[in-house]
Amino acid sequence: MFRTVVNCIQSGRSPLLFTAIEGERMGEIAVRDGETITGCQEIVRDVPNGTPLPCVLDGVLIERVTTPPHLILCGAGHVSVATAKIAKLIGFRVTVIDERTDFCSRERFPEADALLTLPFAEALDTIHDHNAYYVIVTRGHRDDRLCLEAILKKPYVYCGMIGSKGKTRIVFDAIAEQGVPRERLATIHAPIGLKIGANTPEEIAVCIVGELIQVKNSTIRGSEWDEHLCRTIRTLSEPYAMVTLIAKTGSTPRSTGARMIVTKNGSIISSVGGGFGEYEAAQYALDMLRHGPKVKRYTCRMNNTDAANAGMVCGGEIDILIQITEETHG
Repeated sequence: MFRTVVNCIQSGRSPLLFTAIEGERMGEIAVRDGETITGCQEIVRDVPNGTPLPCVLDGVLIERVTTPPHLILCGAGHVSVATAKIAKLIGFRVTVIDERTDFCSRERFPEADALLTLPFAEALDTIHDHNAYYVIVTRGHRDDRLCLEAILKKPYVYCGMIGSKGKTRIVFDAIAEQGVPRERLATIHAPIGLKIGANTPEEIAVCIVGELIQVKNSTIRGSEWDEHLCRTIRTLSEPYAMVTLIAKTGSTPRSTGARMIVTKNGSIISSVGGGFGEYEAAQYALDMLRHGPKVKRYTCRMNNTDAANAGMVCGGEIDILIQITEETHG
């Protein structure tokens, strides 16, 4: 089932994941990808429209699973170099597009996940991601317009374009004349970035990424499975423990749906929050891998003294579910 989720999100889809967290079916899961349901049908729940996810309904944790936010930089100039570095630092996947091979290079963008040295329209035609954040920072009006026209035909969480109000108005007017509704154009962040008086490429990058964070954290996108977690699920050839954060209070840094994998040799992939709570979860997981049971739910509580000793700001608690996978694969 976990591999089914990975296959969906790496194909650009965001499936619903149902996990029973109490009762006799605790630990069983199901995946809904469109109308297709795989796994334990009995735990699938209808989610009322407008219900924020993740949520718990009738003892089932329901999540919309996505990959981490995907930043697509249209243009490989100085602003993009700085923006890629900061965005990667905070967890974005980064793709850079520019047909100039001397600009769109691994030397300039060592942290990028993908470099597309193609004409903008051709490169953008290859990107199909509902969790996309587009930043248009090309060298001129013509390429800005080409990029914006292509992006407006796609789903996106964020699209921003660098330039003055005068420049963006020229581009918007030209696109509107082609029949694109003004309401659609109003979703574009232009001029781009938070207004902090930025001047240098690095300062402009800070204001751009600040706006990306603002949009990302004001929009419920679902439970994010990072590439390391997905790669482990695809390739691990022995049973492992999946540790899931199903509820929290207090100062714990991760949100409901955060996951980590614990292997038989004690390796930990991803995180459910760090500190004492994560250490305790890992120890339980290792013991379960060696001795059982196959599923366990427990609450880790920390008072302020415990938290201080663990280096945390204040106390709180995390509700944890641990599932041991049964099948092996190569």
